[in-house]
Amino acid sequence: MEWPLVKFFLWALLFILIRGNKCCMEEERIGLLEFKGFLKSNIKNTNLLLSWVNKAKSECCNWEGVRCNATKGHVIELSQQFVAI
Repeated sequence: MEWPLVKFFLWALLFILIRGNKCCMEEERIGLLEFKGFLKSNIKNTNLLLSWVNKAKSECCNWEGVRCNATKGHVIELSQQFVAI
């Protein structure tokens, strides 16, 4: 795995998460799903992030490893404890 590519995806994810203005905006949800896809393509763990599903009504603030701001609902933290890298 190349570190410049990882850095790019992390910066892109951060940008997507910061510009949101309500809980689990479509852009935030899509960004997290793209991040999951990136991880799955580089980690051979079939049980990776099972709660992160691509459904329109899926609330990303309830996903495993995702923490949201209690007052504004923005995604503010991703826990890496659930990913064995």
